[in-house]
Amino acid sequence: MSRQKRAFNSFWSRPDASMSMGCIDCPELVICGGQTIDGAGFNCLDHCCGKPDSCQAVCPKAHRFADRIREVGGLDLATPQAASLGPCTLPSYLPMLFHGSALASTIAAPAVAIPLYRFFDQGADCRFDTRDSIVQSYKIDPSADIILSGVAQDHEVEGWWRLEAPGRIKAIANFRRLGIAMVTTPNFSLMVDRPRWDDLHSLRRIVLAYHELVSEGQAAALHVNGRTRHDFARWSDYVAAHPEVTHIAYEFTTGTKNPERMRQHALWLIELAQAAGRRLGLVLRGGTQVVGLLSQFYDISLIDSSPFEKAQHREVAWIDQEGQRRWKKRLTAPGEPVDALLDENIRISEQWFGSLLPKLKLAA
Repeated sequence: MSRQKRAFNSFWSRPDASMSMGCIDCPELVICGGQTIDGAGFNCLDHCCGKPDSCQAVCPKAHRFADRIREVGGLDLATPQAASLGPCTLPSYLPMLFHGSALASTIAAPAVAIPLYRFFDQGADCRFDTRDSIVQSYKIDPSADIILSGVAQDHEVEGWWRLEAPGRIKAIANFRRLGIAMVTTPNFSLMVDRPRWDDLHSLRRIVLAYHELVSEGQAAALHVNGRTRHDFARWSDYVAAHPEVTHIAYEFTTGTKNPERMRQHALWLIELAQAAGRRLGLVLRGGTQVVGLLSQFYDISLIDSSPFEKAQHREVAWIDQEGQRRWKKRLTAPGEPVDALLDENIRISEQWFGSLLPKLKLAA
């Protein structure tokens, strides 16, 4: 491991580490929970860039700090309770689609995931006039359920917030018009090397985005981004107090891809499930290594982009003797559609993922 990577990992929150001395008198200690890391540090302001005029982080030393706090109305997770929208059942496996290129016929899947950010432009106008235009663009079955995934790169995720409240409400109305089954809220980023106010601001934006969706009648999964046990405790309190939350979402494809962090975050998700007082759905991106653990506490739905991406690169899935999914090249003729590859990839991947779930079904 490089020195830079070791230094980065030292910023990870450790539940058993002592709180940093500089956190004791912080006015946000109750909301933040304090810094608990293995690495040296007085408090999170060690990560201040020292450039208040140009700083883009939510930092109390930045000149824009008051405006950033004002735009979200504070840093707590309080929202009014929304009306429950009724049960929403998702299949355990959801292939992710990015476009319909190189496909000639309809994809045989009862439900699919599509990136949220493909459905609106900078003016909050929908990029699809009708449900049929989605069907034609993505080559999906007209009766297939559509789940919009809010997990993406930061520049795309921030696009949702830039719509501002009126634009987001307009976009949500279009989702409902098109019969979108569920939206997972944008995963606004939490950074280990920024002052914690930046994290708290992102958490607040996530809960506001969720509340806007469900208040407008759109089923949604609350993306419970968190870096510390305290973050998950705050989400636990929110979920327990809001019965309209039927599903949460989480992704293990970036900072929590590390096996150690993946297991730690899985344990925090379990604590959330135990505090909720009801069984929740969990919409996952990545994290198949901890599915067996999480499935004892959640009804899991995996959004998987691999079948689509691998088909585009002319690769097909197979399962080895250990039950692991593997990929091998299967070249196509020039101009030949990839329908057969994608169908096979989805079929094998659904079978592979299903093999991870028996313990869940026995424990449920």
